[in-house]
Amino acid sequence: MNDVIGNIELDRKEFLNLYERNKFLYQTLEEEVKYILNKSLKEKDIKIHSILSRIKEFDSFFEKIERKQTSNPFEEITDIIGTRVVCLFLSDIDKIKTCIQDSFTIISEDNKVYGDNVSSFGYMSVHFIAMLKDEYCGPRYDHIKHLKFEIQVRTISMDAWANISHYLDYKSENDVPSELKRDFHALSGLFYVADTHFEMFVNASHESQLVKEKEVKNMLSNDGNNRINNEKIDFDTLKSYLNQKFNDNNNTSAKLISELLDELLQNGYTTLSELDNAINRTSEAFKVYEMKYPPVGDLNKFVPVGIIRASLSILDRDYTRHFDGMTSQRSEEHEDPAVQELIK
Repeated sequence: MNDVIGNIELDRKEFLNLYERNKFLYQTLEEEVKYILNKSLKEKDIKIHSILSRIKEFDSFFEKIERKQTSNPFEEITDIIGTRVVCLFLSDIDKIKTCIQDSFTIISEDNKVYGDNVSSFGYMSVHFIAMLKDEYCGPRYDHIKHLKFEIQVRTISMDAWANISHYLDYKSENDVPSELKRDFHALSGLFYVADTHFEMFVNASHESQLVKEKEVKNMLSNDGNNRINNEKIDFDTLKSYLNQKFNDNNNTSAKLISELLDELLQNGYTTLSELDNAINRTSEAFKVYEMKYPPVGDLNKFVPVGIIRASLSILDRDYTRHFDGMTSQRSEEHEDPAVQELIK
């Protein structure tokens, strides 16, 4: 292949022909990398925001050839295929790194998140140059396994800052006007602080959930000194109550728990002890109700949220239920004397 000197237009045509001939390989590898990443992340139950990928446009590819003065660009330019994993929290980055290291052969790693240069310009992320592992062989892989590709890992905050920086078109710190540098670095710092505080918040949330689970367990075991008895119901206490009272095992969606919480508060059930007392008072009545008026479905049994709604409707003539913006009040079925006579 010609060096990028002399008649650059001839070189451009040559590179364009090679680029177009190889494009199918790039597209094939791009899809394979995304598939492998998605599969690995799913197997390890790592939740992410998105996986994005692209094949570098020829104009951008050729500009890099000129800038780097490379004679073998298809070997030396390693980001023709680029994949970006955007995650939720800083702690996810190390988990995703492990997935990448387990899934691909790593040529190099550039960690701009935990690097020594804390004042580095622009956005932070972890960059990998990688290839498919030797174990990927056969007709599906033999024509692409020699190709290198780039994987970036960053949080949503990092990705937002990267996109803003790209829009501003400042490629290096020297490009930023001196009168804007202070604000520029302050903004960059705010995104970093946002990431660290999101991390602190999610850790505190997990800790709160563990505490609430323990307190709800104590309450249900008749520990009268538990402070949660008289605390206002919140999402975490209600979720824990569903899990432990009805063996829900986190099967109820967050959306449904949130709707039920709003419904309980609007109907005056503000503490967990009030709710639990009501459920206990109607336990025998509910069994008869479920037997006489089973819900539509394969199991003919109420799910935990349905148990609570039916039980409170049996007990409370004025109980109002809310379903996706619709409201309904108790029916004649809840008034059934065979049900009502069993209320404690």
